[in-house]
Amino acid sequence: MANYKKPLIGIVGEYDVEKESYVCDNQYVRAIEKAGALPIILPYVKADHLDDVLDLISGLVLTGGKDLSTEFYDAAPHPAAVVQPERDNFEFALARLALKRSMPILGICRGMQLLNVVAGGTLYPHTIDELPNGLDHRNGIPLDQTAHDVLLEPDTRLFQYNGGSPSLRVNSGHHQAVKRLAPDFIISARANDGLAEAIEAPGRPFVIGVQWHPEFFYDSEPTSRNLFHSFVNASRSIAMGAASEVLPAFGSEQIDRDVDRVGVWGGSAP
Repeated sequence: MANYKKPLIGIVGEYDVEKESYVCDNQYVRAIEKAGALPIILPYVKADHLDDVLDLISGLVLTGGKDLSTEFYDAAPHPAAVVQPERDNFEFALARLALKRSMPILGICRGMQLLNVVAGGTLYPHTIDELPNGLDHRNGIPLDQTAHDVLLEPDTRLFQYNGGSPSLRVNSGHHQAVKRLAPDFIISARANDGLAEAIEAPGRPFVIGVQWHPEFFYDSEPTSRNLFHSFVNASRSIAMGAASEVLPAFGSEQIDRDVDRVGVWGGSAP
């Protein structure tokens, strides 16, 4: 991949069908830029161009957005779900290749859920149905405001980013969540109702997913800044020539099996 003073970070956009354009919340872009990298928004390219995309960038942000289709984790469709099949197929294939390369990846909200499913885990399609006594994680509170606490697990990166404190106040805006954790991942934070709020892959340069939206708190909260800075630093190492391929392939057997089941996206851009 290209060797830049500032690493190029790919941020997956969302296709707006009515406007025939890609959109990306500015908070993602500004957080990556402030952390010392150059963000670029990734459109949905053809499957045979995915390796070229990953050759260009040094880190990948899987952003929030619409729900991940239940076909990717063998669950029944839910009436509350709003999906975008083009994004699902593109992003699933892109994340699969990025994981196999051990590329630094930050998954946010939907992005955390996608990481878990690509690596072999499953989701709750609608948490309220299966956990009726749990928190309302899609509570209508604006994302620039906190909604509930998460409890951080010791000996995890997020625990370190939080200065060794076991509790962090976060925002919330989701109704899907990790159900069965993927192999090679650990849960690094939970909500008070037990739901996984963050996952990470030990032994990788940087593969972390958070269920909340830390990009809203980059300026006001040190844990969010530490998270983005650590991600950018890992990406910078790749940009400067660190060889990720010396590491074992990331869960490749499980990833390949899931992709074979669903089918690698081979369509053209919208």
